[in-house]
Amino acid sequence: VLNLIDDGSTDGSYEIARKIAKTDSRVKLIRDGENKGLVSRLNQIIEIARGSYIARMDADDIMIKNKLEMQMVYLKKHPQIDVIATAAYTIDENNKVIGIRDIHPIQINSAKDVLKTSILIHPTVVAKKSWYIQNKYDPAFYRAEDYELWCRTYEKTNFYRITEPLFFYREGSVSLTNYSLSMQTLRKVFKVYGKRNLSFTECYFEIFKTYLKNVAYQVFGILRMQHFLSACRNRSLTIEQNTDAKRILSNIINCN
Repeated sequence: VLNLIDDGSTDGSYEIARKIAKTDSRVKLIRDGENKGLVSRLNQIIEIARGSYIARMDADDIMIKNKLEMQMVYLKKHPQIDVIATAAYTIDENNKVIGIRDIHPIQINSAKDVLKTSILIHPTVVAKKSWYIQNKYDPAFYRAEDYELWCRTYEKTNFYRITEPLFFYREGSVSLTNYSLSMQTLRKVFKVYGKRNLSFTECYFEIFKTYLKNVAYQVFGILRMQHFLSACRNRSLTIEQNTDAKRILSNIINCN
């Protein structure tokens, strides 16, 4: 069953979803007329999901055809894994391939490894429902709810990453307001988890970096050049990777 939850949309997407649901019995459309926000809806999905595993992604991202199949095959063979992610190509608003992320296995030796980098690309994740029931998203960490979840659960969770890029993660221009809120929430994460796992200097250096990033994003935002900052988070593609990514993305788009 594919659950489509309408979060009080006003852009006509509900009507589109309703047409799809009428013609496909696998699609279940859920609507309460309210705008509760992402974190609330993520937790709602966890509650209503009937399967043993939960996958979620954002509407502007694109998954490669066999992504879920490969993740489920691995999970079935390795039942000790709680959460499985994948590597991803990054694309801009115009479907231009701009980079690649998370092409190496996850290595967590201490809390520092989780705090100093986001260990998973959130929309690539598939997780056991039983794990999610015990580890829901915290609304107090809006816009960094995934990062906070990894920090909170890493000691009792078996994470895994398929290092093959099976996803196209869209790096768009985030509004200055939302980016500022993201940095504010990151500071909250460091204050909660950093103080107990990092040295005083390390913790406050990470907090200081969020202020620098916020200023940089505002400057680049005024110049309409936020994509340069987004590119800094990605690895450069080899010629072969770039060719493969363009071919795969073109096939997906043309099929749709």
